[in-house]
Amino acid sequence: MTDTQVLRLAEVRAAVASGEAENLRVAAQLSIGEVARACGVDQSTVWRWERGTRKPRGEAALVYGQFINSLRKQAASATATRETA
Repeated sequence: MTDTQVLRLAEVRAAVASGEAENLRVAAQLSIGEVARACGVDQSTVWRWERGTRKPRGEAALVYGQFINSLRKQAASATATRETA
């Protein structure tokens, strides 16, 4: 794993531990199953990550991190749109 990937993994784990990942998913009105399919993992995997019983690891965690970043951008864009309206 490269240094960049290790840093991304740390960001994913921080987002999960703080509840940000789940909050972003809920705000986007996505089910655990939808997120799991998008990330190529089982629903129980995402559920365990969000509940803190498992830490995201490996390639699946990096894909999940990219998904979380996409949700962050979507939320920021929605906020900016509301503020300018």
